[in-house]
Amino acid sequence: MVAIVIFAVMMGLLLFNVPVAMCIGLAGLAGVAFIGGLPLMIVVQRMFTGMDTFTLIAVPLFILTGRLMAMGGATRDLINVAKVLVGFLKGGLAYINVVASLLFAGMTGSAAADTSSVGAMIIPAMEAKGFHKGFTVGITVTSSTIGIMVPPSIPLVVYGVCSNTSIGRLLIGGIVPGLLVCIALLIVTAVISNKHNYPREERVSFKEAVRLIFRGIPAMLTLVILVVGIRGGFFTPTEGAGMAAAYSFVLAVFYYKEIKLRDIPKIIVEVAITTGQVALMIATASALAWLFARQNIPATIGSFLTGITTNKILLLLIINMILLLVGMFLDLSPAVIIFTPILLPIAVSLGIDPVHFGLIMVINLGIGLCTPPVGVCLFIACGIAKTSITSVIKGILPPLLAEAAVLLLITYAPPLVMFLPNLLMK
Repeated sequence: MVAIVIFAVMMGLLLFNVPVAMCIGLAGLAGVAFIGGLPLMIVVQRMFTGMDTFTLIAVPLFILTGRLMAMGGATRDLINVAKVLVGFLKGGLAYINVVASLLFAGMTGSAAADTSSVGAMIIPAMEAKGFHKGFTVGITVTSSTIGIMVPPSIPLVVYGVCSNTSIGRLLIGGIVPGLLVCIALLIVTAVISNKHNYPREERVSFKEAVRLIFRGIPAMLTLVILVVGIRGGFFTPTEGAGMAAAYSFVLAVFYYKEIKLRDIPKIIVEVAITTGQVALMIATASALAWLFARQNIPATIGSFLTGITTNKILLLLIINMILLLVGMFLDLSPAVIIFTPILLPIAVSLGIDPVHFGLIMVINLGIGLCTPPVGVCLFIACGIAKTSITSVIKGILPPLLAEAAVLLLITYAPPLVMFLPNLLMK
């Protein structure tokens, strides 16, 4: 009964556009009040406990890395690299959009950062070349979710903390799914571009291509530093976040020279504000997850689902459907914190590795970033394109279905996730 009260309060507040963190926190307070016998102060205590972990220091450091890279000129260079690689194909700007998102993903770990940085440059350019707004927004928001799959993925860090799973294995396990989503979106791009005869970009001369690729290499080394450092045991993922932030600072200030030292305090304030928003969501979600655990709700839901069917294939399908629905209403990080302790025990009982399930959960909830009513990436892209969500829904469906197909492939083919972690981190 308490779970029904909590979800009713949460959904009711969401309908009134109350910030997500406040919705979760107030729902937790309502749950404690409904149970009775517990002081309301316990919610605040559990919020503090949920944030009191060294690993979460990686979150603001990755946010800082992405901010420095986006402002320091890396976005432009990555788009130029993508232009060299795929711009000559029919619908060149759409291909560039996807490939640039893949390259940018290795620096930020955030889908929203990708949408706002790459999208701000690509969306107006695509519209100027005659691309339909629906397809433009759709390919931008779906390709931006690659950022939550490959290192340095912030949601995978949060999942690792919640599930006590190796963050190094999670980050490396996301590389193949990220590449598969990229390939699926490139296929969609090819079909739609040929259907509408979208234009190609001018070919870049060999000399210019070499120059652009070499100029973009330093920005792409962030991913290499993280993977090699974690795999080689040179640093933990949290320490790797610090290394990535330091490296991005050096690039932005001394290589690109587009950020001055006097700009750093302003950037730090912006990162602090964003971190505060993320931290509040993580804290309130941690308190709610504790309340669920205290009321034995995960075991109750697990018994209910296994009572429906014990077939592994069907249970995984049901879990995916639940997560897809959750992703439409909750932001990614709080959804991970709330539903990991509920669904992970069921997955483990089915013989699913926690690393594999983590990728299933993050990719699934990432789709929610592209869908109404609370899709963050969708709102950002529509704002850049100066259009309404309802006018682009049709154009979003093809790339969204392609990403859903990859999700099913990842769900039922564990080696696609586990191959690299098992190979590199035995």
